[in-house]
Amino acid sequence: MLRVSRPTGVVLFGLAAGMLVCALSAVGFALVGYVRPGIDDRAIGAMFASAALTAISGAGLYWSGARLEIADLTRRDAFVLTAAIWLAASLFGALPYVLDAGMHPADAIFEAASGFTTTGATVVGEIQATLSRPLLLWRSLTQWLGGMGIVVLFVAFFPRVGAGGKKMFEAEVPGPVASGLVPRIGETAMWLYAMYVTLTMVECAALIGCGMPVFEAICHAFTTVSTGGFSTRDASAGAFDSASIEVTLSLFMLAAGVNFGLYYGVLRARKPSLFLRSSEFRAYVLLVLASIAMFTLMNRQLYVDGELIADRSWPQSVRYALFTTATFITSTGYGTEDYMQFAPPSLALVLLLMFVGGCAGSTAGGMKLSRIILVLETLRSQVRRAVRPNVIQVVRLEGRAVEPQLLLEVSAFLCLYVASLGLGTWLVVLWEGVPLGTGFGAVLTCISNMGPAPFHGGVDNFAVYGPPTKLAFSYAMVLGRLEFMALLALVVPDVWEA
Repeated sequence: MLRVSRPTGVVLFGLAAGMLVCALSAVGFALVGYVRPGIDDRAIGAMFASAALTAISGAGLYWSGARLEIADLTRRDAFVLTAAIWLAASLFGALPYVLDAGMHPADAIFEAASGFTTTGATVVGEIQATLSRPLLLWRSLTQWLGGMGIVVLFVAFFPRVGAGGKKMFEAEVPGPVASGLVPRIGETAMWLYAMYVTLTMVECAALIGCGMPVFEAICHAFTTVSTGGFSTRDASAGAFDSASIEVTLSLFMLAAGVNFGLYYGVLRARKPSLFLRSSEFRAYVLLVLASIAMFTLMNRQLYVDGELIADRSWPQSVRYALFTTATFITSTGYGTEDYMQFAPPSLALVLLLMFVGGCAGSTAGGMKLSRIILVLETLRSQVRRAVRPNVIQVVRLEGRAVEPQLLLEVSAFLCLYVASLGLGTWLVVLWEGVPLGTGFGAVLTCISNMGPAPFHGGVDNFAVYGPPTKLAFSYAMVLGRLEFMALLALVVPDVWEA
């Protein structure tokens, strides 16, 4: 364990720096009188205390492993380190919620895990009345750090992590394909973060140009590019009631759902045509366009118990359809309307988008389109083999033959995904006594890092669950963010053998 303590300590130093930035923002708000008495004024001490506790803990971990070289990390160490970093981030990231907002530790851990995993689920009922502005900034920052990945950030600044560096990178970047990425992991991570920062800054400027206040533009840029979905308003993006803001958020959500490796490949080769050569990107665009068209037609008029509650013009219907498609396919989870009022066909499409998610190598959640494509190609290959058993069938992706090992990994992921969803649903129903649909929706939200929880039947909020269930949800969010293997490897006896 000492072998992974030093890198974990370094990550905690980084989190402490982020808390310090939020603490200084609290000081700045106090100096200009931009505070809410009783809410913002207690944030200064809470944020500084959180930063100090995190930094002290990071120093202890760093010094305990100071004699061991980071370059000596093995592949086994990489899995343990990846899991340790994410679990430590969730625990220490909860400190501001406990010290500032006075939240229960289980609630605070849930909120921190939801932030770092970019799930976007929350236990806070009244955001504007409960959370200080510095805490709102920290809440958004956790999603921004978790979007591209705190482990990827570590690899970017500490590329000499030996054979374990590639495994850490693979465990962090979602999806089975990393097309367009350069072989050197450190350089790749730096380029990814450069694009990530650039996209965030461009969106922030665009939101300010659309009339969103600067502070909220920063927070929403953090949570849009990361496809996290935390908002500064109780009514989420719908609180702004602005078509330009909704369209801007939608476009950047969809952009964040594309493989960042593909972006790098296009920039490196200066060939925009590479977008069209990507079968996953083509499938993503087609699914987005088809979903917008279907939501436009199905949700132009909404009825509840036979009563017409919404009768929209065609431009309004397209606007809402664009936002709905973007927020669900990218797992962001912003809201502008109560999607549980959708007709069954529309709600079924919502669930489909939640399952599928965005592209591999993006910040989106879900199973990833590349896996869906591989499964469909494998099924087609098996059907052909059944008809013509003597012909060798080759599964291809992006024009290249897919190795059997990758197909095996995709099959294992799907099995783990379904098994975890089923087991998690059973446990939630058993512990909480909620309806089957409610338990299923909650677990789907956490494992897929989606944010909205279908079938809750009321407020889309996890505050009603008990502390043990919230901790289980937190574990499920990290499990889904790391796509099972990094955490499940910890229970395999071979991992702990010398």
